[in-house]
Amino acid sequence: MHLASRRGPRNFVVCVMALAVVSAVPQAAGAVSASRQRALEGSSYVVGQQRANGAICAFSCIGSTADAVTALVAARTAPGVVKDALAYLRRQVERGHLTGIGLRAKVAMAAEAGGANPRAFGGLNLVRAITDVEGVDGHYGDAAVFDQAFAMLALQGAGTDPSADAESWLEAAQCDDGGWQYDAPPSASDDAHCFDSSIPDPGDFFTSDSNTTSLAIQVLRTGTDVDEAFAFLPTLRDGTAGWGYAQGYPTDINSTALVIQAYVAAGTAVPAGGFATLRTSQLDCGAWPYQPGGGDDIGATIGAILGILRQPLPVPPLSATRPVPSMPPCA
Repeated sequence: MHLASRRGPRNFVVCVMALAVVSAVPQAAGAVSASRQRALEGSSYVVGQQRANGAICAFSCIGSTADAVTALVAARTAPGVVKDALAYLRRQVERGHLTGIGLRAKVAMAAEAGGANPRAFGGLNLVRAITDVEGVDGHYGDAAVFDQAFAMLALQGAGTDPSADAESWLEAAQCDDGGWQYDAPPSASDDAHCFDSSIPDPGDFFTSDSNTTSLAIQVLRTGTDVDEAFAFLPTLRDGTAGWGYAQGYPTDINSTALVIQAYVAAGTAVPAGGFATLRTSQLDCGAWPYQPGGGDDIGATIGAILGILRQPLPVPPLSATRPVPSMPPCA
């Protein structure tokens, strides 16, 4: 089925996502306010990490700054910080630093969320920078599966339906276990988790994982592939807590937040305990650790804001109406 037949106009997509947030995890108004407050407290930490040049750096300055923009927009706060972050991203685009589909997609999504035009950002049409490299099979250049899904979400955010071929490529990349693996679609020598351990350097960094699977669900949202993915995700559950990255990995905050986003995007109730993991792991300074019990982590905090808000991707432009609270410093 063509993606356009699933989604329709962009405004309809936003409405569907909003309805999914309400219907998938019903909660009292007080709980909603508490979640928003937690998101604002996390935003305070993110704001404090911004550098003089506008960047907010974690694993990647460009990618993390783009992610931070979407998180702050979702929290409806810190418009000045968002503006400075977008200015930093524009400069990186102008300097030709957007290497790879993943970064183009992240910056396009940040531009759209921040109220900028992804078709004219830093002198580049970020939408065409993705669609122009689509191959006859629907694959965007040499993008990893993770980046293919992220690029499709960025196109949706910009009001452009990815092609039916792009959707077919993503569906065909699903592993036999129902998940998706970061790097590449399954090959003949792979096991059910899209991993080949029979050669010294398999080229597969990990088995099928929660992060790539979450993005694929957020793209597809319905269908047999999504049903199989939801049967897969419990295999990465860490007891009754959150979700780990891949088989045998303990709970981490980024993975837990992404899985929550997937459930919400599909209009499916979030399993009990997952959301509580985000609540109980937040530090007094507002930040989240990479894993429960750890120290403050900027990447985990950015991801947790979207999870605590139950906000799937792409994040639509939202007005900034909430001040950033003053929080104690992290220990």
